[in-house]
Amino acid sequence: MPVSRTRKHKKRKKEPDGHLSASASALSPEHPLECCVINSDWRDAHMANIIIVRKTTSGFTAVGFLVDTWGMGLKDAFMHKGLSRIALDRLLAHAAGADELVDCPLPLAQELVYGGLAWARQHGFRPPAEAIRCLKILSAPPGEPDISRFGTKDGSPLIIGGLETIKRFLTRR
Repeated sequence: MPVSRTRKHKKRKKEPDGHLSASASALSPEHPLECCVINSDWRDAHMANIIIVRKTTSGFTAVGFLVDTWGMGLKDAFMHKGLSRIALDRLLAHAAGADELVDCPLPLAQELVYGGLAWARQHGFRPPAEAIRCLKILSAPPGEPDISRFGTKDGSPLIIGGLETIKRFLTRR
């Protein structure tokens, strides 16, 4: 019998302060949520920059998702683990740029991120490989992802860029 079938799954232990033990993945949605933010102009810009931060025993884990609500859906993702408070503050200030980051309810983040993934796949855009790994920080919404926020008024994607841009996202590996 394969080793994986004979191992017993252990329930993750929590430290006295409520954090998961160090062996738990830094991306686990079971870690306490520090913040979830989004750029304030995402509706008008049709581009959502969502950052989810969880407190772990080794510092903060921050995961960001770039979601294009008009065109390609889930477009990019990044992850930083083991951040100090100072490094986290710098990251959030840099991510905000000229725009303001505002609180984002987790259900909205789930809808945009998982909806963006479904939209991208439906229209033949391959999400970045890193995005799939980063999804572990955010549990999936119940049921099928809602893609009603995506596309133009007629429901089709709007791609801004040349043919090379489109090819790059269609053939991403």
